[in-house]
Amino acid sequence: MPLTPSADTAPGDSASGGGTSGTPADDSVEVLTIPDFKRLWTANAFRYAAAEVASFALPVTALLLLDASPLTMSLIFVCSRAGFLLVGLPAGVWIDRWRKKPVLIWADVAYMVAFGSVPAAYFLDVLTLTQLFVVALAVSLAAVFFDVAHNSVLPYVLPRRRVSDGNARLQSSETAIQAVSPSVAGVVTQHVAAPLLYCFAAVGHLASLLVLRRIHPENDIARGRGGDKTGSRFRHEIADGVRVLLRQPLLRLLLSQAALNNVGAGIILSMLPVFLLKEIGVPTWLYGLLTTLGALAGFTASLFAPRLRRRFGEIRMTLVFSALAPFAVLAAPLAGVFREAAVPLIALAQVLIGVAIVGRAVSTAGLRARVTPDQYLGRVTAAYSVAIQGATPLGALIGGLIAGLWSTSAALWAGAVAMAVPLVLLLLSPLRRHRRLPAEWEV
Repeated sequence: MPLTPSADTAPGDSASGGGTSGTPADDSVEVLTIPDFKRLWTANAFRYAAAEVASFALPVTALLLLDASPLTMSLIFVCSRAGFLLVGLPAGVWIDRWRKKPVLIWADVAYMVAFGSVPAAYFLDVLTLTQLFVVALAVSLAAVFFDVAHNSVLPYVLPRRRVSDGNARLQSSETAIQAVSPSVAGVVTQHVAAPLLYCFAAVGHLASLLVLRRIHPENDIARGRGGDKTGSRFRHEIADGVRVLLRQPLLRLLLSQAALNNVGAGIILSMLPVFLLKEIGVPTWLYGLLTTLGALAGFTASLFAPRLRRRFGEIRMTLVFSALAPFAVLAAPLAGVFREAAVPLIALAQVLIGVAIVGRAVSTAGLRARVTPDQYLGRVTAAYSVAIQGATPLGALIGGLIAGLWSTSAALWAGAVAMAVPLVLLLLSPLRRHRRLPAEWEV
């Protein structure tokens, strides 16, 4: 990626071109050969695996073991995504002030404790839906600090112009793990109780913690505000991050598009397990296999999307994959109409959604970092995440209410309609005339 016109290097870029000492400047060098990024990538692989297993275990435990209703499932889903709404904005300020590495490590500790409590309660025969609510909320709070710190530390372990490549590698590993974990977890639950899968999730975060201890991001220092600890100053810093997010044209467009998209995604993600596991009654191994199909499609997209992004431009690719998303999810509500063909229709939906989500993620990878000044990265990331992550539980709550008042199929239709709105925003925006990010928007 091109450097800014006003400087030869950016914070996180040393004279050798890297976020850590001795990092090669050559853009042709594979980012996984950069030691600190390789360690970060490895830690994320453990975290991705833990997240996938826990995500699979949650609806199976709640629906099949504890007999949760659709509304209860939507509320658990809300708790699992509520962290950014509760502490997202102040977390951005704190993480801009703090060193990022300790934040990542302590977040892993919180994940371990939360996940480990589920099998412990199951063994003691005291596991309840209330505990799942608490665990979901604790994990969502840990995710706030991990995600914001992770996004903020990338420019310190990679040159800014290589952040897109780093994000693409992270996306590829995530989708590869998604392609394996649900199917394996589904087969395992044929022989062991779903709550025991949380043991693996806890161990995954322990492994992540041990790897993260070995990274040494250059310039990752505490940036305290001296003796000024007043609430007004704190609120002013939060407002600064929100102001940067709303005033930058690309950030504003990506924010509105992603938030509206996530409302629809929240509806579908919270209601699809209810539809498949309770209404259709698919076995857990088949539920895992259907999830795997989407991940396999996403992994395939992650292999080709970077090449397409370089050839056609990241803006053009964002439009293409955003256009695919609303058509992809139509197969989900259609499964409620044609129940005899529900499994193949859900399989088709999973494949198309996997391609759309990963393709868009790769096409937009690194765009926010390229238009956000270093000193605002944590706060902008947090403000952005509050909006888009907050939209997902809102969608889940809407889905649960619609399912309670009408049916799960009606909720799936509402999700499909909601995911069509962001495409309209993109088509009406001036960005549609560009293939690549306009140079004047970069910092």
